[in-house]
Amino acid sequence: MISLRKIFVILISCLTIFWGVIPPTHAASVIDARAAMMVDADTGQVIYEQGADKQLPVASVSKLLTIAVVHDELQKNIITADSRVSVTPAIAAISNDPAYSSIDLAAGRSYPVIELLNAAMVKSADGATLALATAAGNSPDEFVLAMEKKAREVGLRKTSIVNPTGLTNSEMKSFRSPNIADNVENAMSARDIAILTRYLLRTYPALLQVSAQKKANFLITKGNVKRIANLNEMLPGGRYTVPGVTITGLKTGTSDNAGACFVSTGKYHGHQIITVVLHAGGHNPDNRFIQTQRLYAMLKHDYRLERVRLPQAVRQAVVTNGAKRTVATCPTTVTIWGTGRLTSYTASQELNPRLIGDQGRLRAPIRNHQRVGQLYLTSPHLKTVSGVPLIYPLRSTEVVPRGNFLQWLFN
Repeated sequence: MISLRKIFVILISCLTIFWGVIPPTHAASVIDARAAMMVDADTGQVIYEQGADKQLPVASVSKLLTIAVVHDELQKNIITADSRVSVTPAIAAISNDPAYSSIDLAAGRSYPVIELLNAAMVKSADGATLALATAAGNSPDEFVLAMEKKAREVGLRKTSIVNPTGLTNSEMKSFRSPNIADNVENAMSARDIAILTRYLLRTYPALLQVSAQKKANFLITKGNVKRIANLNEMLPGGRYTVPGVTITGLKTGTSDNAGACFVSTGKYHGHQIITVVLHAGGHNPDNRFIQTQRLYAMLKHDYRLERVRLPQAVRQAVVTNGAKRTVATCPTTVTIWGTGRLTSYTASQELNPRLIGDQGRLRAPIRNHQRVGQLYLTSPHLKTVSGVPLIYPLRSTEVVPRGNFLQWLFN
């Protein structure tokens, strides 16, 4: 989340008006699901939303939040990818239940974190996910507290967590919480899932290497290797691929309460796209993939990347103690998803406070292509998933060395 109150902000704004077509507001229920969303992961722009703020059961989609906590533990060196996690009989009971997404972990054996992560993401294995939650020595209940804390940090507002797996409370067997009704399970909004996915793409991009695997091998016991297939049917070569779009992940979820859910990440025209489909209609679980196809078809046929030329005021920044008074910056144009030219917008700069000197100016020396801040784009016709402006990196396009006394005096 970006806090404009906490960061020193240099605003250079310009309101520009074009005559053109305002991107349309799509009618509700275009997608056959209780909730759906499509977001540009790079800028945060909301391209489509339907029931995005409904808090709904999401089953194994909530494992993305589990992975976010595990990644924090890896980053802090509390655990490593090679750390081995011992499987208790209670975890094995969940892992070997054929009614669940099972991988048959053996009680008394230990498995590396990286393999458990593979099993959780590729097979959505419940036992492997529960083992991951205990990798740092936490109980599942303690891990849930960490998940709730992480949800707040990321900015999730309509998320309720019961356990690390996405199973209902009663399905957690000996890990069942006595203070929660048996049929309760993790719930999130489509918006929260999109925010969480965008966070993971920024902080844990290697996760896509895991989620893009069509198959993975998992050593259960010596001589017993289980080959697991990815539940994502939209990966390249799958049944529900989208021409022109490369799907790289991300997570399925299915339960009686949640129905069929799917979160995808895909590359289209150089942009990373996030889609969320919750509670796809009908009895065919593959409808979540069909509705995701419809979202990408909407993107391809109804929208195009519109170029917005930025005013001169935000294509340069003022410099202090430099050989020049200003430094040229980029981008000079940005792109948005729309159906016509943007009718109005405001562009503004936010300079990195660590690079700012006297009077809020950039301190020399400045390197070529150095990131010096961020560019924001706002418009009444643009929405972002977190409610903040569209964000683009602001970089210098020339070198500005430190100046001499006369240059400081006259600049």
